Amino acid sequence: MSERHVAIAGGGASGLLLAYDLVREGARVTVIEPRERLGAGVAYATTCPLHLLNAPANRMSAFDDEPDHFVDWLAAGGHTTDRNAFVPRALYGAYLQSIAEAARCAGGARFVHRRARAIDVTGDERGLRIACDDGSAVDAPACVVAVGNARPSPWPNVPDDVRASNCFFDSAWIDGATIAGAGDTVVLLGTGLTAVDAVLGLRHHGHRGPILMVSRRGLLPHEHRLFDSPPALSHNATTVAEVIAAAREARRDPDADWRLTIDALRGESNARWEALSLNEQRRFVRHVLPYWNAHRHRMAPEAAKTIAQLSANGTLRMIAGRTGRLVRTADGIRVPVTLRGSTAVETIVAQRVINCSGPEHDVAKRSNPLLAGLLARDVMAAHPLRIGARVARDGALIDATGTASTRLYAIGPVRYGTLIETTAIPEIRRQVRELRDVLLGASDPLRRQARREGAS
Repeated sequence: MSERHVAIAGGGASGLLLAYDLVREGARVTVIEPRERLGAGVAYATTCPLHLLNAPANRMSAFDDEPDHFVDWLAAGGHTTDRNAFVPRALYGAYLQSIAEAARCAGGARFVHRRARAIDVTGDERGLRIACDDGSAVDAPACVVAVGNARPSPWPNVPDDVRASNCFFDSAWIDGATIAGAGDTVVLLGTGLTAVDAVLGLRHHGHRGPILMVSRRGLLPHEHRLFDSPPALSHNATTVAEVIAAAREARRDPDADWRLTIDALRGESNARWEALSLNEQRRFVRHVLPYWNAHRHRMAPEAAKTIAQLSANGTLRMIAGRTGRLVRTADGIRVPVTLRGSTAVETIVAQRVINCSGPEHDVAKRSNPLLAGLLARDVMAAHPLRIGARVARDGALIDATGTASTRLYAIGPVRYGTLIETTAIPEIRRQVRELRDVLLGASDPLRRQARREGAS
């Protein structure tokens, strides 16, 4: 096989794992990523030891064909040998860094890490040119957009003076966001996994004051539990919404656990999502998705224990409602909350407010110049649900005319909307394997285009 060249815009977990697989197959790869460490991204760059993986070690191998790869790596490094352990995410970041080193060793000159940010892609049938923010450019026949998760969208009703203050943080991942005064009152805007991480970060840095978590529905992620028996999915469940209903029914059954129903769907959820009409998908996003996320994306048991203890002793309180206009005061930030199902307003004065609403999924709202440029030129199209981009089954980006590219592809969170499961390592593994085969499956992208046209 002649040497192939693929550029990957983004060096988080999905970009790195794809690069490694391509290098192992003899391809030449240029990863365009400004950070020194490859594979870390937002999730695995944390150094807080209380930030744990949300899945046990035996499900976190980076490779489909080596299911015990991560477990064996932990044991070889003198870490835990417990296959069911929920280990610190920083440790998983180190694991990914070891894969980056393996890619460098395996690829030699064929593996290049360009310390820059991809800001634009132009080209024609002859190839692509990826422009970087340092003034350089990378020429390649194909490019994969692997920009990972975005920061949260700006929280509404936050005036400029509040946003510019040292009491407000627009993301839980901004340096210093979870380093608060020991007795400060802290408001977390959001109640999902990011908010849980913020609580754990605050505790790690010595905060012992009151914490209030606020979201429209007040939904907290459930606890992850392990089972000896394999999950069994009800044959009566034919849509995702019906599976949620089945999970609720299972929760009322003392001899069953709803987690089995949710976990059983894991391998089928994307196919079931694709089978829904656009209107059904829209209804799901509007009415079911928050509840699905609370059941599907669960906390590690140790994290759940900490949250339960803080809730029991009154340190942590959940509030369901909508925040009004935040106001800067002499002693902090005033946060008015209209309680869910009521006109009553609870006003909180906090010394620190952190936006924990989770990543922005609307590609049109993401502050990423690469995505903005692709959208502006209609090379990429936003998904009709305004979550992620339109992507073909083989990972190709779909443009504004509905045509799948033969040179531009996406992996990971950018596929959200086209897929409902696209951010966790098991889903990334599958995408890596399939996209690797697509990228290396023909002598050049134009031959793949000819095959597509001949099959249509």
